[in-house]
Amino acid sequence: MDLYEATYRLTKQIPRGRVSTYGAIAIALGDKIAARAVGLMLNQNPYKDVPCYRVIHSDGRVGGYAGGVERKIELLQRDGIEIKNGKIDLGKYFFGDFETNYPLKKLRQEQEKLKKMVKLHDDFDFKSVAAMDVSYSREYAYGAYVEFDEKGNILRKKIVVRKIEFPYIPTYLAYRELPILNELIKGENPGIVMIDGNGLLHPRFFGIACHFGVVNDIATIGVAKKLLLGDIKQNDVFIDGIKVGKKLNKVYVSPGNKISIETAYEITKRFMKYSVPEPLRIAHILANEARRNAKK
Repeated sequence: MDLYEATYRLTKQIPRGRVSTYGAIAIALGDKIAARAVGLMLNQNPYKDVPCYRVIHSDGRVGGYAGGVERKIELLQRDGIEIKNGKIDLGKYFFGDFETNYPLKKLRQEQEKLKKMVKLHDDFDFKSVAAMDVSYSREYAYGAYVEFDEKGNILRKKIVVRKIEFPYIPTYLAYRELPILNELIKGENPGIVMIDGNGLLHPRFFGIACHFGVVNDIATIGVAKKLLLGDIKQNDVFIDGIKVGKKLNKVYVSPGNKISIETAYEITKRFMKYSVPEPLRIAHILANEARRNAKK
């Protein structure tokens, strides 16, 4: 899904003489949590017919604009909108009557269906462990795949580059990274895949490791550097009393698909060399190298 294009289509609906807010467009997309991402996407708008200047803050502040604040104010005043002390009266000028199919809401519904397919028992052939990571520039995603044998030897590496179609939105990481992860896994057949992100340790109990594992029918482990939510008790991580993963040094391990919590933990521990498991560390290095080399 190209959320950038969806955002631009909504913005084009704001009529002359009216304004909307980042939060209102996020709600029209299907989730108010996307408000910050809306600002980022509008700042990158490549189209002349998308009136990004008509989107302001929820408290009436004019806010930033790719062409500069003064230019934004000029365009708003040209539309006949009054600005007093840097603010606009939303009671008078607000537009929120968007025609929308709420794409983010549809994605949440899709994940609710898919999460019923997650298997949290060991169902894999431990022949190799792969890891994938993604590095981002302004417009492109650089994905890296690296596969290790059981002894820790590198078997193969791969790099894939794709144009970004989905911004970072908390709890929607899967839809940002899945397109490139799915490209990376094509033609490969590892026993287990480590993902830089969460599995069961997720507000909907369906993080990127779960999503990728289900759609590709493969055993996956989520390894996150930050605790998204939950409580830690003796290195076990719980959400609302449900055990969803384990803390391992500075990372948080949770099963994605076709693997149990304890096995996911033991395999991750087996490949620990520094602060993150070695497959993910190498994938991270390769992805960043690809991004830096592209700039040259």
